[in-house]
Amino acid sequence: MMASKTKAIMQVHLDQRNNGNIGEDLLEYAETLSEALGMDTLKIQQEMQSGDLNNLITTFNSYFGDYIELLDSDHAIGL
Repeated sequence: MMASKTKAIMQVHLDQRNNGNIGEDLLEYAETLSEALGMDTLKIQQEMQSGDLNNLITTFNSYFGDYIELLDSDHAIGL
């Protein structure tokens, strides 16, 4: 019998009033998750930082959206 693989979903609430902290927090989450998942941490962080906050969030979602749902005041952030 094959073991089924399930993905743990976690919701992260972001405070949109403090954009600087959002970027720092997401970069820290990306580092932790990418290391745990065996991904190229440096490549992901560089890609996240290659644009504005919208790019950072979009890039984070593209890599980790299956594991983390970003929320702002109970609404999903899907830029």
